Formats: sequence, structure tokens, C-alpha cells
Amino acid sequence: MGGGWIDVHHHSYHPPLIAELRRRGVTHMAPGVPLPEWTVEDSLRVMDANGVRAAILSILLPDAALGQGASSLVRQANEWSAELVRDFPGRFGALAVLPLPDVEAALAEIEYALDVLGLDGVVMSASLADGRYLGDPAFAPVFDELDRRGAVVFVHPNPAYRCDCVGGPGFAAKVPPPLVDFVMDTTRAVADLLFGGTLTRCRDIRFVLAHAGGTVPYLAWRLELAATWVLPGAGEVDVAGELRRLYYETAQAASPATLACLAEVTGRENVLFGTDFPFMRDAVVAETLRHLAEAGQIPFEDNTLALFPRLADRLASAREGAADAARL
Repeated sequence: MGGGWIDVHHHSYHPPLIAELRRRGVTHMAPGVPLPEWTVEDSLRVMDANGVRAAILSILLPDAALGQGASSLVRQANEWSAELVRDFPGRFGALAVLPLPDVEAALAEIEYALDVLGLDGVVMSASLADGRYLGDPAFAPVFDELDRRGAVVFVHPNPAYRCDCVGGPGFAAKVPPPLVDFVMDTTRAVADLLFGGTLTRCRDIRFVLAHAGGTVPYLAWRLELAATWVLPGAGEVDVAGELRRLYYETAQAASPATLACLAEVTGRENVLFGTDFPFMRDAVVAETLRHLAEAGQIPFEDNTLALFPRLADRLASAREGAADAARL
């Protein structure tokens, strides 16, 4: 279609949400990552400066905020996101956050967020505060409902995730969790969904993986080899086929080396543009776009519009409205 980039990994932390998180004693999104000072004007500024036509907004709530009263906080967050989409229909889409691990509340929020608020899909943390991953059988009803709807599910690292299987005393101080542990959280979630059967069962969910899937592209063949040594039962899983149909976005993963690795795992139609704003600031957004422009041959905008039909309709309406106004 042409007309600019569409950012599928763009976080929004409304000032009332930040105030509520602070009231609950939450000061950081992740170790070393304080709560962002975000405004919609800040997003529009960086988008306009870099030729970004639209952005899909998402919210990750820290584990510490998801105790008692989590459902009401999630509902507020989703309503704030829907309000932004209503106010700026030609610039934003939004994903709904879910109050997992409460399955019944999550099912109710899926219905409200997608049917009443009209949001464009859901965002889910790769792991939960209790250590479970998304492929846990307890969450099957949630994925079955999302599959029935053919929903988009954006899998993002849990902001609180800190791997306890590697590193010794002082490791996290030298290598903060966002640098390495985050991408392993996504990788673990994908492996869990893959070998636990969720990907095979839920054929109509469109999974989008943050940060190009963590280390999934690099480890793809290793995962394919699981049946030959440590996981004999995995022989029935089409690992390569399942990984190929997933979507991978480019936030902090737009280097030529990463893109080359990604090209071996999936098709060009499954690669999406993402920035991780506001955690990645203006210079990184510009550098991401430079890398992607140099890569060429990936129809980023068409890929995103095909994945998010509600956003495509809003953008088309906004363009028609602008054209009508210009003719007056």
C-alpha cells in the first residue's frame, strides 16, 4: 500500500496508569528499568520524526502490580488504550493485556477487549510470576478461545523475568536481566508452546514474537533436533513448520546478522517492524529503520496490515477522510 512504517512493538504507559502503579509500590518495570515517563505526544513526535505512519500500542504490567485487584487494573489499562485508538484512529491500534493467571477473568477480558472495546489482539507475558509458561495446560481455555477468534497474540518477555539457571553471585549486576534473560524468557515460552502442543492445536492464532523471537531463530535447528536425543516424543512435532508460521518483529533485533538468521527460519511475509519505544529511544528507532531500509525486500507495511484488519480499516478511513477534507 505504501505510506510509511507501522510499529507493532510500541508501549503506552498512560500517566494515570503510572500513578496507579506507583500507588501500588511499583517503581520499576524490570531490574534497572524504571517506570517510563510516557505521553501520547511523545509517541507521535518520534513517529512523525521517523516516518512511522501508525503504531500498535501494548502494555506490560509488572508482576508486582498483578496481585489483588489485578482484574480492575487490567480493565482500566485496556480502556485507556481503547480511548487512545478512538482519539487517534489514523495513528494507533492497541493490544489488550490479560489478568493471567486468572483464567476466568482472562476469558472475560478477551470478550470485553475484543468485542466491546474493539482492540486489535492481546499481549501476553512469556512467563508468569509463579514460574509457569504460556504452554501450561491450565491456560488451554484461554488459547482455545483466542484460536476460535483467530486472534493476534503478541508474546513479550515478562518484565520481572530473571533466569536463575545461569550466572553466579553478582552476575545480574554485571549483566542486567533485560540484556540476556529477557530473550531467553521468550525462547522458553516458544519452546513450551511448541513441545506442549499449543502451537499445533491452535492453528488460527497469529503469534507475534517480540525481539525477533529472542534466540529462537538461532536455535531453530537445535529445536528441530530435540527428538533425536532429549525429547523422543517430539518427533511428531513439525518444528520447522511451526516456527515458520510465527511472526517475528524487529525491536532490538534489526541488525543484518539477526535478519539473515531470521530469513532462514521464516518467510519475508512474517517479519514485522517494531521499535520497543519508549524503552528504546529516538536514536535506536532511527537506527532500526536504517537497518531495515538497507535490508530491503521485506513488505513490512503490507505484512502488518494483513495481520491487523481493524487497523487497516481505520487507516483506510483516516486516509479517505483526509482526502475528502483536502477536496473541500
